[in-house]
Amino acid sequence: MVASAVAGEALTAGNGNFTMNLEDQLRDALRRRNPSVGFAERVAARAHSGYRVDPVRRFRGLWTASAVALAAVVMFAATLLWRRAQEERAGHEAVLALRIASEKLNQVRSEVLWHTENQ
Repeated sequence: MVASAVAGEALTAGNGNFTMNLEDQLRDALRRRNPSVGFAERVAARAHSGYRVDPVRRFRGLWTASAVALAAVVMFAATLLWRRAQEERAGHEAVLALRIASEKLNQVRSEVLWHTENQ
């Protein structure tokens, strides 16, 4: 929130010109301020309440991110394998098509030679 305020001030400082005095802005953003009323009491009450974050909740985001990353890797690998299989299939089909064309051309050549010799 502080960074966005500083960034907004940096962009609008001056007469619409981009002027940025980084040291002054950082000094202002990092200046010590008094905490809100009742802050110390709230912290002490929470510390004495024995409140603890459940480990599962603590790492829920990590588990979710790990699961998403794993799913992305699996999908990427599956896509690569599928493409490779498609390329191999296309190669086999091309070889088959060339063999069929070669056989047809050989048949036509044989017929032409036969007609040429029998005339």
